[in-house]
Amino acid sequence: MTPATSPPSTITSQRWIVPLLLVTVLLNLGLILWGGWQTIWQQLRQIPFAFYPLSALILCCGYGIGFWRWHTYLQVLDHWLPIRPSLRIFLGSLALTASPGRAGESIKSLWLRQQFGVSAARSLAGLVCERLCDLLAALLIVGLGLSARLGAGFWWACLGLAIALFLILSQPQRLQAWAERFGGRSRRRKGLERLAHLLFSARRLLQPRYLAGGLLVSVAIWSLEGVVLYGCFQVLQAETINLPTAILIRAAMGLGGVLTLLPGGLGGAEAASISLALLYGADRDQAIAATVLIRLLTLWFPIAIGWVALHRQSRALKSLALSPLPDADADQSPKSPR
Repeated sequence: MTPATSPPSTITSQRWIVPLLLVTVLLNLGLILWGGWQTIWQQLRQIPFAFYPLSALILCCGYGIGFWRWHTYLQVLDHWLPIRPSLRIFLGSLALTASPGRAGESIKSLWLRQQFGVSAARSLAGLVCERLCDLLAALLIVGLGLSARLGAGFWWACLGLAIALFLILSQPQRLQAWAERFGGRSRRRKGLERLAHLLFSARRLLQPRYLAGGLLVSVAIWSLEGVVLYGCFQVLQAETINLPTAILIRAAMGLGGVLTLLPGGLGGAEAASISLALLYGADRDQAIAATVLIRLLTLWFPIAIGWVALHRQSRALKSLALSPLPDADADQSPKSPR
């Protein structure tokens, strides 16, 4: 056989990882300098060392739950993959957590096609459903959490928005019709058509039982990260922040990050965290230090895990160099024995 080389898309996808991380580092440094690095350092020095491995363990539980959902999605779409390479691909994509809207995690689709012949449309459909569940869960948590201060109307508004978003995305034929009717020849039309195509592939995952399961996983992940944020506030002696408030702040950070469309959700996530922490009684130094700490744990920790898995994934791809690449439209991944 003729040795196969990595396609250009692989090189292109990985080439911008380092510049993306550099931009993220600079933006994080900007936050630290704005908050006063000496003050933040004094706050962080109070934290016992045991806090870090305990937080890492809690976060790893969240990644484990997320992987279980991802692996189950692939099985629902009739792709029964071995656990170890599937986990390696999932963890390797965490190296691109800092990409806007975490869109860089779509590199999973490229790897799945290269190694198992999984069609890009199906694997991307699973990724879209992951992000949709994360967004809906964050909306519901924020709506419920802030309803105590803003009234029940805010909760119903968030619930209505979540339902409307789901109804729109669960009807790809309407998105396609809107693209043809209102999109013209613009990029908007192409974007709507691509989204409709992905949602057609994801129809099975948008069934009530799979959607409910995906939402519960997202709620669990937001809650686990909220537990870590609660620990951040406690070790910084911000006792006015209780556990439900910390979960609310973490979910709001996720929504704020989506709205900015900047690497790692920078700017919006920090604004949501600091403003809500101040609203619920933390002082300015505690709010900034807790935000810096939770960003370190929920942004840079998964990126570090992703880099290790990315190295292993690169070695796995090299080991396939003597095998021809599967056809992009072929569906050669292991199937269910049924």
